[in-house]
Amino acid sequence: MSFLKKAVKFGSGVILAQLITAASIPLLSRIYSPSEFSLFGLYFSIASILMVFVTLKLENILPKEENIEEKIPTVIGVVYLTFLPLFFLAISFLYLIKTDFSYLDFFWAFLIVFSAITFNNFNILNILNVRQNKISLANKARIFRSSSAIFFQVILFKIKGGLFIGEFLGRFFGLLCLSKKKYYHFQPKQTLKLIKEKFESIKYMVSANFFNTLGLNLYPIIVLKFYDPIMVGKFFFVQKILSAPVTIVAQSISVVMLGDFREIISKDKNILVRKLNKITILFFFLSSIIFVFIGFFLKYFENFIFGNKWDGIYYFVFILIPFLVGQIAFSPFSQMLVLLKAEKLQFIWDLVRLFFVIISIFIPLWLELKNSFFYSLIIYSVSNLFMYAIHYSILIYTIRRYEHV
Repeated sequence: MSFLKKAVKFGSGVILAQLITAASIPLLSRIYSPSEFSLFGLYFSIASILMVFVTLKLENILPKEENIEEKIPTVIGVVYLTFLPLFFLAISFLYLIKTDFSYLDFFWAFLIVFSAITFNNFNILNILNVRQNKISLANKARIFRSSSAIFFQVILFKIKGGLFIGEFLGRFFGLLCLSKKKYYHFQPKQTLKLIKEKFESIKYMVSANFFNTLGLNLYPIIVLKFYDPIMVGKFFFVQKILSAPVTIVAQSISVVMLGDFREIISKDKNILVRKLNKITILFFFLSSIIFVFIGFFLKYFENFIFGNKWDGIYYFVFILIPFLVGQIAFSPFSQMLVLLKAEKLQFIWDLVRLFFVIISIFIPLWLELKNSFFYSLIIYSVSNLFMYAIHYSILIYTIRRYEHV
């Protein structure tokens, strides 16, 4: 099956899963408040950052392996070594960010870490499914994950943090659909040997992915500490209905690309570049039209769809269009830089983007601007589009110079 056919088939499952999620939003927006979405965004962002360390990004070596399935227990085995450090790291995040830290936050730290593990392992097993052409299984698991998450979020709406608990349970049951007992057989000697052999690559992969993830998730965490929680809650809400699906679509295309990396890169590089350019241009213009339409649609129907608590969220959609378009057009192929042995370039790019993220948070505060949060979002959105375009240019340049071994 060709890359394009796999991408279309894999993407159809992603789209269906996201349509299920989208259908639940009008209900969730009525039973959960903006402050609940703020809490969900905080926990979700911390889990996304911790995902970098779950398996030390050793899943990035899988696309280069002839037999991925044999390596999976060794890679997943890293989880047994990283769980406790990640648990204490999650506690540290919550202690620094929350003003009302309590013993209950140890429970939330536990759920945050397990959420990071389940999502990370879900992506690892999908790399295997793509290689083995088990696209239907991957799609069924994704749809079941979305449906389960919504079911638990609805029945747990009376519990503080019900949104995140439901998301965690959905991820857990989605992972069960793909799992086999042999994948979780701990092989300490093989796992430690792999870490030792790939230590130099791990340094670059983890550091680069850490700063990359910080660039995406640090902003939602820090703004909650410095800006109006109601405004931040609306921002998180828009992220859930637009940015989160965009991220999953981008990750799905990336998984297809990673699963077939050996075959794709060994063929004519010029053909690969032309295909990437076509996909990127198509996604850029199509997503621009879709997001502008969504913005105008919500301007007139947001209260009817989501309820009066979410008045004015269409402003956030328009402001975030550059970020969303850049994310869906340029980011699906971002992990390829590491596979092309350009970890240092990736690391430098991630540092620069993180700098822009920090600037976008604090410049409006320093200047004491009226409606400072909107100015912060504008800087954040536009600078991300610029950085995504730069990253794609670096990727194309690196592909043209890459020598396949």
